[in-house]
Amino acid sequence: MHFQDTALIAISVPAAIVRFAPQEHVKVFAVLAALVSLVSMVIPPLAGAFSDRLRRRGVPRRAFILGGAAVDVACLVMMAEVGSLGLFALFLLLATLGANVALAAYQALLPDVVPKSLWGTVSGVRGVAMVIGVVGGIALAAGTYPQTTFIGIAIAISLGALTLFAVPERDAPNEREDPAHISDWHDFTVVFVARLFLAFGLSLLMTFILYFFRDVLHSGDPKVGTALVAAASLVGSITSAIYLGWLSDRVPRKLVVAACGIPMTLAAAGFALLPQERWMYAFAVLFGIGFGGVLSTGWALAIDAIPKMRDVARDLGVWGIAQNFPAVIAPLFGWWLLSLYSTPLPGYRLLFLTAAGTFAIGSMSALAVGKRPLMPWWGRPFQFASGLAVWIYVHIAYRVRMWGALPRKRESAIVISNHQNELDLMGFTAYGFLISGVRRPFLAATAKLLFEPGFMAMRIRWLWRALRNLNMNGFFLAIGLLPIENELQSRSIARWAWSVERLHGQLPMEAIFKESVVERFGLRGLKTRDLFSAAHFKQSTETYVRITDLQAKYGKEQLDLMRSGVAEDLDRFEDVVKRGATLYVTPEGGYTVTGAMLPFRAIWERLEPSAREVYIAAISYDPFAPKFSQLYRVIPLQRREDAAAELCAARPVTVSALLSAWMLGLGGGFTESDAVRAMIESLQRLPKNVFVDPDLVRSPEEVTKQALAALVRLRVAILSDGRYVLTDTRKHANYPMVEDIVSFQATFIGETLAAAESVQAR
Repeated sequence: MHFQDTALIAISVPAAIVRFAPQEHVKVFAVLAALVSLVSMVIPPLAGAFSDRLRRRGVPRRAFILGGAAVDVACLVMMAEVGSLGLFALFLLLATLGANVALAAYQALLPDVVPKSLWGTVSGVRGVAMVIGVVGGIALAAGTYPQTTFIGIAIAISLGALTLFAVPERDAPNEREDPAHISDWHDFTVVFVARLFLAFGLSLLMTFILYFFRDVLHSGDPKVGTALVAAASLVGSITSAIYLGWLSDRVPRKLVVAACGIPMTLAAAGFALLPQERWMYAFAVLFGIGFGGVLSTGWALAIDAIPKMRDVARDLGVWGIAQNFPAVIAPLFGWWLLSLYSTPLPGYRLLFLTAAGTFAIGSMSALAVGKRPLMPWWGRPFQFASGLAVWIYVHIAYRVRMWGALPRKRESAIVISNHQNELDLMGFTAYGFLISGVRRPFLAATAKLLFEPGFMAMRIRWLWRALRNLNMNGFFLAIGLLPIENELQSRSIARWAWSVERLHGQLPMEAIFKESVVERFGLRGLKTRDLFSAAHFKQSTETYVRITDLQAKYGKEQLDLMRSGVAEDLDRFEDVVKRGATLYVTPEGGYTVTGAMLPFRAIWERLEPSAREVYIAAISYDPFAPKFSQLYRVIPLQRREDAAAELCAARPVTVSALLSAWMLGLGGGFTESDAVRAMIESLQRLPKNVFVDPDLVRSPEEVTKQALAALVRLRVAILSDGRYVLTDTRKHANYPMVEDIVSFQATFIGETLAAAESVQAR
């Protein structure tokens, strides 16, 4: 491939253009070189994605390679035969298309067959192979007429393609083997940008070096001069490629790439400051030392940053845009730069200094690999907008009040809350998003269900048909929501099926679930994607089954995937806290259905040592208020070993909780005056360190009467002959999983008061 690339663009095509357009050779070649680069930029991602898809279906990559090579070879032969500029340009572009189809599949072969621990070493070997191809291409192009070069390249491509039959191809990786993380896209973007700058500078040099020998150095044979300079640079490349590739397996690759930019920058600046033929070869060797390292380690660095190895050909094609897009604009930019001056030398000096600057920027950019931001730069505006929208909604739909606040300057902080219903996260997360910072953002741990298809349809019921296939995982991650699996044993049928489909593709329900589940829920004849159709979406997302209801093969697989997924989630949480974020979590993991706080899960023990600061956002609800009311109180945690007790004790005391405990203790009916008197007495007996709803403290009689009216309105109690009596149905719409809201509130206040006394005693 590099035999072809170097021979064509560096020597043979510009030499042929001189024959076709002797007066406009610079302009014509600049346009044609840009078109070639445009094809080289567009084709690899598309062809790579198609190759990845066929690969997952068992089609070997060599089929793609041979098909592209055949088109390439045929067009190279035609380039040697045509006599007009138009036909020559057409076959050049078609040859480039075929070569890039082959390249898209070829460049994915190395990560397919080579262990990751050897990517740097093998990348060095690959770099030397590229150098050999470049040397051969330059030697052929410099010593023969363009037509002969085209035939020689066709023969070389044909022989090279045949060697692919000796390459063993393993099975394509599945989703489970290489899950994507949003952080990978940061590193991939950094590598992309670094490559963009390096390739821009390289394109400036490669495109115009022959004309520099012709128009500035007035070389007798510009092709030979170009070939000698290229050969000198390749001497430096060969000496550095393998060693630096080997070294990059043992030290951070980004450091090697950054160091390689130094000799490249110095050499390009030398071309500008000392434009004499005797210095050109020394600078070329210096340039080659850095270029060899970029050849070997730059490719391995890109492979390291590939988000999913199952899409390696596609993503390497995308990465290739960074190589080819500069080649689209660099010739046109260089031609414009040279046209600014009436004599060639000043223009070429400026061109070489520009190349030196891009080498320096590109190599230094690689140092940002691994220093991913806690959230993408574009996520912060959406985070603020999302926080504002949710804040407005919850304050309109409910009565939300907060006492205390998080300090503006926080560092490596955790905020913990108790967990009762969906509103827990909405109110406080909205507040956190509004006060989030750019460098130290506010992030929230949320159920992994949010990051799967259909979540928005389950939350916005009137749009469920339009939203049932929507997956907003990328958006949620970007605004600071981080997934954690909290449905460990029981999930909806749709969730289990979707998880299996990610690994194995479309499957019938009979293959995934046990026969009893298939029969009970009418799943026979359905496939995984059918569950997200309009006919089956509601049932499949609302019907929960246990992991033991899956076929044994998939049950074990899902259990292993769940364990590895939770470990990865905890690793991510620990990383963001260590790096200075404020992370909001509910350590219980699930909703309490009794009112008693659940034990903290492993997330607390894992994250607590990483946090410099820990805050409590203790949440209570007043379900018997005129408008469903949320109260939360923000305070610093005093003793980490007593985190659960302090969180429990900090929860605001409401009339609903006190009234529920009193009503259950009565065992019979009561009057309004009985309830008012009981609430006043209860307030007087409270421990001094509890926080009571200020409305209740200020107007206990009025607040109690409002709660009694709500009990009747909610049909939790009935009023007969001036006496209130609890009914047998004590459900509340905001607690769908709670059977008895009165018992729930009584348990809640009992635990709160016991914890308050315990904390006060300590």
